[in-house]
Amino acid sequence: MMKCNYWGIVCAIVLVLMSSVSAWSADQALSETTKAAQVPSEAMEAAPSPSEATEAAQAPSETMKPVQAPSETVKAAPVPSETTKQETAASQNGFSVADAVVCQDVIDRMPIGSGDVFSQGIARVYCFCRVMGAEDESSITQNWYYKGTLKASVKLPVRSSNWRTWSSKSMIPGWTGEWMVEILSAEGAPLESIVFYIQ
Repeated sequence: MMKCNYWGIVCAIVLVLMSSVSAWSADQALSETTKAAQVPSEAMEAAPSPSEATEAAQAPSETMKPVQAPSETVKAAPVPSETTKQETAASQNGFSVADAVVCQDVIDRMPIGSGDVFSQGIARVYCFCRVMGAEDESSITQNWYYKGTLKASVKLPVRSSNWRTWSSKSMIPGWTGEWMVEILSAEGAPLESIVFYIQ
């Protein structure tokens, strides 16, 4: 007996809910029809159909684009080394070296026979350079190294913003192999280095 009453109550509740939903749907449809009747015909023509509205809602807008994170990453600034500090000091003084070469001679302030390999019988090698951008009178130093050992250090004056200067090193016949001339500013900042060979 209990089972019949229980199912009867459930069926009654379902019927009440269904009739409420259909009554609500009918009211909504009537309300929409009334609103549509009050809208001028021009506005009705401009309104999109339900299928167009659905497509517009699903299609992404051209102006709406996903926000992307910046592709560049933040990099830590490098800690300046002693060499970087010296180069900065040299550039602050306006120094730069152009046309740095090693050669067989300098005639009329021009290098003659420049190269990076010289024969063993050469008596003297020259290091010619042009210093650019010096604001005041200053100096540079040309250090001559043979296989990593300092053989000569020559201080040269710089007296204008476009100054040609050079030093030379006499060669002993047994000094074959790698040589390097390092050009430094008055403060000791490296400006240029040139490697050459005696064979």
